[in-house]
Amino acid sequence: MPLFPIEQTPLFLLILAAVLLPALEAWRRASARAKRHLSQIADLEARIETLRDEKWEIAERETRYRDLVRAQGDLILRKDLEGRLTYVNDVFCDTFGRTRTEVIGRPFVPELPEGQRPRMLASFAGLATPPYRIRYDERAITSRGARWIAWEEFAIRDEDGRLIEFQAVGRDVTDRKEAEERVAEALQQAKDASRAKSLFLATMSHEIRTPMNGVIGMAKLLLGTKLDPAQRSYAEAVRASGEALLNIINDILDYSKIEAGKVVLDEAPFDPRSVLESVAELLAPRAFDRSLEIVTEISPSVPRRIVGDEARIRQILLNLAGNAIKFTGEGGVALRLLRVAAGGNHSRAGLVLEVEDTGIGMDSHAREHIFDEFAQADQSHARRYEGTGLGLAITKRLVAAMDGRIEVESEEGKGSIFRVHLPLHRAPGESDASAPAALAGLSAVILSGHPLLGRALARAAESAGAATQLVATREALAAALRASPADIFICPLTGPEGNGAELAALARSIVPNIGTLLLLRPQERDRLPELTQGAAAPFDGYLVRPVRAASLVARMTALRVRSWMPGVSAPATGDYDDAAEVEAPPLPPVAPAALSQLTVLVAEDNEINALLTRTLLEHTGHEVRLARNGSEAVAALEADAAGEIDLVLMDLHMPGMDGFEATARIRVLETHHAAIPIIALTANAMADDRQACLDAAMDDYLSKPVAAEDLSQALSRWACRRSPHGPKTPEKIRGGH
Repeated sequence: MPLFPIEQTPLFLLILAAVLLPALEAWRRASARAKRHLSQIADLEARIETLRDEKWEIAERETRYRDLVRAQGDLILRKDLEGRLTYVNDVFCDTFGRTRTEVIGRPFVPELPEGQRPRMLASFAGLATPPYRIRYDERAITSRGARWIAWEEFAIRDEDGRLIEFQAVGRDVTDRKEAEERVAEALQQAKDASRAKSLFLATMSHEIRTPMNGVIGMAKLLLGTKLDPAQRSYAEAVRASGEALLNIINDILDYSKIEAGKVVLDEAPFDPRSVLESVAELLAPRAFDRSLEIVTEISPSVPRRIVGDEARIRQILLNLAGNAIKFTGEGGVALRLLRVAAGGNHSRAGLVLEVEDTGIGMDSHAREHIFDEFAQADQSHARRYEGTGLGLAITKRLVAAMDGRIEVESEEGKGSIFRVHLPLHRAPGESDASAPAALAGLSAVILSGHPLLGRALARAAESAGAATQLVATREALAAALRASPADIFICPLTGPEGNGAELAALARSIVPNIGTLLLLRPQERDRLPELTQGAAAPFDGYLVRPVRAASLVARMTALRVRSWMPGVSAPATGDYDDAAEVEAPPLPPVAPAALSQLTVLVAEDNEINALLTRTLLEHTGHEVRLARNGSEAVAALEADAAGEIDLVLMDLHMPGMDGFEATARIRVLETHHAAIPIIALTANAMADDRQACLDAAMDDYLSKPVAAEDLSQALSRWACRRSPHGPKTPEKIRGGH
């Protein structure tokens, strides 16, 4: 029998459905919620794993940062806005011997050595403006004693820019500071030594020049008196020895000045040709006394005016050429002026100065050290050549100061060539236009037994357009003239081939109308009347050696005019030493009578120098009044109510009142003597001494030993003139020097 009647089955199913359906729905919902919870749990677990990884990375970064901070060895600290420490690293604790517990939350200022002012470490001072950080060095007391700490402070701000903390990083720089102090101490010692050396040199220069002024000056005065040959020889030896000593002192002073870096180049336009030729003329007497030739050769491409330091270039040439003469026993010396390629720069006039000699030459070791201080090619104890060995060292430093270079070619026993390259520029307005060929179409035969002389003359003539033949013997002369008659014949007065007059006669016997030029040494001028005057004179003109290129061209041009136009006199050309071409500063016009009647006050404490200066002045017609120091000089001018004193020669170093103070007191006199010319006459020979004299209201400067010519020129410059300085106020008086 069924559990339920069949007719009740639908009802049962309905009841069952009503009961089960809500349960199923609840189960379904619970299952969905469970799935969601499981998903959330999985997400949470993934997030937890991510957080674990991030935490591990953070811990690793912290460890790495801590190790990095610990490894770099710098002190690191932080402070809050109230100045309390919020963080310090291990290095800080080790450096100052503190634990974190002792310092965190408390203010901290390092202990400083006695006498040093403390500053608030990691404060707001100095951090308020960009770049919001400051740096300074501070010497602090640490657990290892006093140490230098280089601090760098900066502000810590939040994202809104608000200041929240200060951080300071310090590094121990004690080793660096001590090294800097040692360097500074060494530099100061070097400066003190340099000043001491300069003072010593200046003092020694003054002390040596003072008696040397008397020696050289008195020797010159003695040579101007009547002496027998032996006495004249002795006096000349005294003069020559004194001047040799003076040259040594000048070399030492010049080298000292250059070594100290006190060389100031004075660049101005000048004529390099004139400089080269004037140096040769200056050294010619020395060369001729040694039976040497000295010649000049100048490239036609060299500009007439270039910009540079004329005095220093002249000094370079004098050093090189003087050295060449000293170390040459026979032959001669050639001075050359060449131009190097400009490389497209039209203003460039790079010059090359060459000095060639036929002297002793050098081996490889000497060439390597020839520009060293106190070096000579002959360094043996038995060396034949005297000197300081500073000339070439000075020359090299001068060349370097001009951004140039110097080199030497030499072979032992075969002479030397010194070559100086200078990167100079043409003067404004100077062009590259070549000079006209003034001697075009003219031919000349030059007889010279000396290759240097003959080649130099031939090149100078050829540069002006002439055709030349160079011969060395009378046989060669005769053959050359017979083969090709020349317009002009040039030969020296005396030479290996005989008398110049005889050679000129030989030339005229072959070419009757040939013009003849005689080459004379300066000491041979006394024979000019018999050689160049009268109808039977063997020569038509003469040139004084060393021959300037312009002189040669001018004389040959004059002979051409006369040969082409027999009725026209050749222009007056003198001896063609071109003295008129050398520009000299004009002297102020002075009446001859005034120059012969000056009254000069000489302030000099050394009796011998006072006697020498007085004698030099009196020999030229001046009246002299002497003062033994500055006080007597001032008193003499105050007592000179009539204004008879025209000029003052003022020594610098005198007892009581020196020359500087005396000059200052003279400038404030209420008489007309306040503007009297004052010329310093002193043994102080440094360049700074000259400027010091001018700055002290003196008008001119002469260094001892003074030459009579220099003294005369100084008197000429200032005779009948007033000083431009004028009176000075009393507060400018110097109380000694």
